[in-house]
Amino acid sequence: MSRERSILRMIVNNFLKSFKLLPPDGKLVGQDQLGNKYYESATLNSHSMRKSKNRWFEPKVEGDWQQNLPAEWEAWLRGRRQYAPTEEEVLHNLSIAQMKKVKGDEIAAKDNASSGNTSVKKNSKGFPELPDFEKEPGQFFDKKSKYD
Repeated sequence: MSRERSILRMIVNNFLKSFKLLPPDGKLVGQDQLGNKYYESATLNSHSMRKSKNRWFEPKVEGDWQQNLPAEWEAWLRGRRQYAPTEEEVLHNLSIAQMKKVKGDEIAAKDNASSGNTSVKKNSKGFPELPDFEKEPGQFFDKKSKYD
């Protein structure tokens, strides 16, 4: 007697397969500047609907899964890019980010210098009190001048 195709059986089987550990025979693809190692292996089942390969990383500190990953490596892990990032690409993007930070600091210093010592009075909650804005709703409202 042949086995029936049952939706419930398929759901249970797929649920149990989802707990399967990643294969230990993954190929080391690269390592980032934080010390994380990235791996890739082909799909195990030839009948699988999944076309992408299994990708994962091992953090430098075991169990530290909540760390921030470099954007290039995260895109590769999520399948947004086909090939793993090269070390030159990661270093180039890192230098651009550092350059943007330096430029931002320069602009902030320039703005602080140009504004002088005009300190803005702050209220009890820490928000600035500016003379152009009303403190209470309708405080500066004048019907005749507004709608005539």
